[in-house]
Formats: sequence, structure tokens, C-alpha cells
Amino acid sequence: MDRKKVQLGLMFAIVVVVYNIVLFLLARAFHTSFWTSYGFIMFSIVMCVISFFFVSNEKRKSQVVGMPVTVLSSLYLAIEFVMGTVFMFFDVAFGTVFVPQFVLCALYLLCFIPAIMSPKNYKTAREELKKTKTDEVVTIKTETEQKPSEEKKEPSQQEEEK
Repeated sequence: MDRKKVQLGLMFAIVVVVYNIVLFLLARAFHTSFWTSYGFIMFSIVMCVISFFFVSNEKRKSQVVGMPVTVLSSLYLAIEFVMGTVFMFFDVAFGTVFVPQFVLCALYLLCFIPAIMSPKNYKTAREELKKTKTDEVVTIKTETEQKPSEEKKEPSQQEEEK
């Protein structure tokens, strides 16, 4: 394994351990809001680790929503980390905690999943689309070029008949 990946992995592990220690020392009550937010935060950490370690370099650099997959995952982690931590310390209804975090997670996954799909599929689809558009343009031009010549033949044929 690459030295940078090992260092990054250790950093993720240290952050998770320190966060859990501080969180469980500060939290007085472990209610539904706490566990729901905790689950979403851990999911965001796992997704960030996946984007850094298990997604190939080529796919990781592919742009989605104008940013690389790793930046998208890190942004999701940061937003979820703040939102989830705030929700943990308030005992509110399950829907109040679950809905915003679920919507954020769904938006993230809608961007993440297509981004990690094979870039070859995207290139092939783009090339096919360009080829189709080019064929249509050529067809239209040839039909347009033929029409005036056909129109010219018709009057000349009419004159010959007279």
C-alpha cells in the first residue's frame, strides 16, 4: 500500500477514535436523535474512506457537479459532521433529525454513484451522441442540397414538355 494512503488511513482512524471518545464523554443522554445522527455521521465517514481508498484514481478524478469525487465526499462528511453533531445534543422528534440528514445523504449518493461508474461508459455515450448529431447534420445538408437541384430539374422538365 502507498505511504500516503497509510498516513491518510491513520488520520481517518485517529479522527474517528478521538471523535467517539469526546462524543461519548460529553453526551449525557443517548436518545433517538443521538443514534440517528451518529449513524449518518459514521456512514459519511465510511463513504469518504471508500472514495479515498477503494475508488480508482481515474474514477476519483472524474468530475461530478464540478468537483472530483474525493472533494464531494469530503464536503458531504463536513456538512454531515456539523449537522449530525448539532442534532445529537437535542432530543427532538425522529423525523426532525432523520429527514434533513436523509435528504443530504440521498443528494450525495445521487452524485457519488454516477461519478464512480466507469468513465469509459460516459466517453462511449458522448462519442455516440456526437456521431449521431454529425450524421443528422450531414443528412440534413445532403437533403437541402438535393432539393434545390430537384426544383431546378422540375422547371426545366416542364419547359421541355411545353
